[in-house]
Amino acid sequence: MGYFRVAGPRTRRLSAFLRQRAGTVAARRPELDCRTFPRLFTKRAVVFTDTDDFTVLVARHGILHFLMLFDRALRHLEPGIRRSGGRLLKAEGDSLLLTFPDAALACDGVSAIQAGLRKLNTGRPAHERLGFSYGIGYGDVLEVEADVFGLEVNLASKLGEDRARRHEALLTPAAAASLPERLQKRLLPYAVATFENRAIPIQRLKLR
Repeated sequence: MGYFRVAGPRTRRLSAFLRQRAGTVAARRPELDCRTFPRLFTKRAVVFTDTDDFTVLVARHGILHFLMLFDRALRHLEPGIRRSGGRLLKAEGDSLLLTFPDAALACDGVSAIQAGLRKLNTGRPAHERLGFSYGIGYGDVLEVEADVFGLEVNLASKLGEDRARRHEALLTPAAAASLPERLQKRLLPYAVATFENRAIPIQRLKLR
């Protein structure tokens, strides 16, 4: 069994390329990568969400309680994600991985998720409310049927899981720079992060 679990045309195309690459001498692989890049990669915005206080919630109320909440939230939120042009690639642990055609739609999708969570949480006890943090990236990524790969994916994951707090949406420089004026007005400087010895200025989106 290979690395990829979900079959489909994108996955089969990537798998075939990886086999071809494995059979190519190392010195010629960069040329092969560059030649194949347009067929494999596409511009996408990536959103990575993380659930606030996941470990504490599970410790106090058990994993079945969390799974009930997460399943209920996904069923409630997914229509709004689709209406915003998003695609839910996978739910993994307490996180969601989504893609959108561009960063503006990703921001709209995050706003839709926030609105959906507010509605879902209203009137419920504290231990039945969920809160997400968000990381948003944008750039050339390799998207298959149930996953996505690339530097902006890694950065979005780091921002959503390690940096952002409850109800915060943090953007990579590439995602922030690609936003139209209506959303540029909602950006606030957040921090400068270091990734592989590179200084990366992070922006925060004011969520409504």
